Amino acid sequence: MGRGLAHSAGEPGRAGKRLSGDAGLRAELELCEKFRIPHSQFLGGDGRWSDLDRAKALAWADWQRSVCPECRTRLEEWDRTRGGDPHAYVTDTLRCPGCELIEQERDHVPQDRSGYGVKIQLLPRELHRDHT
Repeated sequence: MGRGLAHSAGEPGRAGKRLSGDAGLRAELELCEKFRIPHSQFLGGDGRWSDLDRAKALAWADWQRSVCPECRTRLEEWDRTRGGDPHAYVTDTLRCPGCELIEQERDHVPQDRSGYGVKIQLLPRELHRDHT
């Protein structure tokens, strides 16, 4: 029913090679984590955790620990000695109007203690209390 980890790295404590090369499996496991279900259930199974489901979940957790929380890349992707490429990624610029609006509003938050804990959120205009 499910896809195995036949192509895993085979080294304890290291995310499998299968995760490195299979964006589809990574997306599936990300959803499984979000919905807290075993991969076999995602694929149509009965929802019981199999040994393979547990192995996939552990490999996914290991994979996530190897990802930089800021840029979302892995050191192996940059390191030639580990099969990577120092030019694996290029930068791109994106301007998000929502983030821009939040940054503009942040300029109005006091920098002293009275501004501690202030969170700025975006609300659809029709849901805002001052909308007319």
